[in-house]
Amino acid sequence: MNRSLSIAHGFEWLALCASLALGEACAFGASILSPLWPLAAFAAVVALIACLAFASRASRFFLAFAIGFAVALFAAQSRKELLDEAHVLGCGRPFVREFRVESGVRATRGADGVRWASFASSAGSLKVRVIFPLAAAAPLPQVGDTWECAGWLERTKTDDFSLRRKLWVKGKGTFARRVARGKCAALLAALRSDLSRRMGIGLPRDCVAADLNRAILLGERARMRRADRDAFAAAGTIHVFAISGLHVMLVAHAFAFVLALAGCSFRFRGVVLIPALWVYVAMTGASPSAVRAASMASLFFAAPIFWRRPDALVSWSLTFLVVYGSDPMKLFDTGCALSFAVMLGLFFWGRFVAERVRGRFAASLVMTFAAWAVGTPIAAHAFGRVTPGGIAANLLLLPAAGASVKAGIAGIVASFVSDRLAAHVNNFAALLAGTMADVSRLVAAFPWSNFAVEPWPLHVCLEWYLALALLLWLLQKRGKAL
Repeated sequence: MNRSLSIAHGFEWLALCASLALGEACAFGASILSPLWPLAAFAAVVALIACLAFASRASRFFLAFAIGFAVALFAAQSRKELLDEAHVLGCGRPFVREFRVESGVRATRGADGVRWASFASSAGSLKVRVIFPLAAAAPLPQVGDTWECAGWLERTKTDDFSLRRKLWVKGKGTFARRVARGKCAALLAALRSDLSRRMGIGLPRDCVAADLNRAILLGERARMRRADRDAFAAAGTIHVFAISGLHVMLVAHAFAFVLALAGCSFRFRGVVLIPALWVYVAMTGASPSAVRAASMASLFFAAPIFWRRPDALVSWSLTFLVVYGSDPMKLFDTGCALSFAVMLGLFFWGRFVAERVRGRFAASLVMTFAAWAVGTPIAAHAFGRVTPGGIAANLLLLPAAGASVKAGIAGIVASFVSDRLAAHVNNFAALLAGTMADVSRLVAAFPWSNFAVEPWPLHVCLEWYLALALLLWLLQKRGKAL
């Protein structure tokens, strides 16, 4: 398949993704019709039959739109029924559910000295933040844990699909208790604990840099000091510590490098790499962004096994269709949108860099700018914040984060051979982590490195992306390499 046909094929997949998302957006916009979701499902079945009968490109896009419309209406109706149930129970007894810790684990202390913990989760199509009192000596919830909670769901004046409702676990009849882990989860937790111990060999127990190392490689962000988290957030580099596509990519490359040294051919590399990658994702809590990245990587590395050429754009599209088709509420998930948008932007800009940019530093500068530019409108729309300093910070920190992940893996491997060797490697990793913290604080201290703005409306975000696409097109038309 030549380059032009490959690009056209990729854009067809992108059009399918856009059709699905448009169908879901229309359904949420017409959520008053959610009780009619069986009719929408029937229409999707009819569209499927028509697609199989006519096999035309237009019918595929209509099918994607119909599926998106049907699943979004069903999600809206399920959410409405769940809210009705919770509020009816709230008149007399608490709402009881099991919640999986997905992200956003926090700990605060109230004015009365009570320690409160919270985490982001979901109950079906309803996004919630569970807030409950935690004993002083009790460990914080970990991403991937399951908690059974009984509490009171807050009422709001407006029913906003993007709103994450709060579930307060306080008062009579409420409780929050950790559900015992299964054997598989217990084994993964034990593996994570052992790796965390090995990463600390040769370092003081209270070493801040060691905690940063563990946060980067294992996702143990609860160990980080609040001052460090604030510095990385202000510098626009907090994503370095969220187990996401960056980490999955780095770990995948590390696994692939080891397999190449072992003599494993490129075609069969995925047979070993894919299971190892999913074990890593499960061990670090299976955050949504890590699952998305692992899905893309699995499709990419599985292609050669079936004599197919790896195609990053098709992998992105298939992952998008599965994620948004299985959970339409992801349409309101800022982290999900940011992850997919940055991945797509890096694909197009990466192709331009491979063809027109000469020199490693120039390539790093262009890719860092691309990642920042693609993510800026989403961050400005959702959080009302722009971080120009993130370009400089990420230009320095992303290579350091890659080296830190590799050093962390090397330290773990070395610990099986010699504690002394592991101590040297871990101290090097700690030096990298400490330098990253210093750079973030320095960048955050510069004027205009980050500032608050009025949340950008959607039309401004669209204009930004059109301008970015125009810039890429003009650069590609440029005759000389950069």
